[in-house]
Amino acid sequence: MSYGPRRAPNLAVRAMDLSTVPLPNATWKIHSGRELVYRFQLSPSAASRVYECELRVKPGKEQPEMIILSPNLRELSGEKRLPHTYQYSGKGIKLCLWRPKYGEWNPSMKLSETYIPWTAEWLLYFEHWLATGKWEGGGEHPTTKSTKQTRTQ
Repeated sequence: MSYGPRRAPNLAVRAMDLSTVPLPNATWKIHSGRELVYRFQLSPSAASRVYECELRVKPGKEQPEMIILSPNLRELSGEKRLPHTYQYSGKGIKLCLWRPKYGEWNPSMKLSETYIPWTAEWLLYFEHWLATGKWEGGGEHPTTKSTKQTRTQ
């Protein structure tokens, strides 16, 4: 499940790891040695829609970014506030997949065994949330100062 004690692999090793995931039409590119971008399609169950996903990894950055590019999750939710997502200024929705304060992920862990299956699990809980209005995926997500003020007023 990892590359050794807290040793982060380089981007080429990360790309080779992701190449082992049996996802059709998945592609990866390393941009000038500064960022690995892995694009893939994922359907969390046989009855689910297909999601276009993008994983972004930068060397030295503690947390990779998992972005859902399509379909538009906000539109699917009827513009409701999405659970367990981060603010993101780019295209798509950035997922919150693990709890940093508990160290559930570290850079020595394989993305093929963490971020990819965690994304499938998140999407399955998302679809359940769309149908029921209740998030069953557990976890906790920190709120911003302005969100806390809004909730207490």
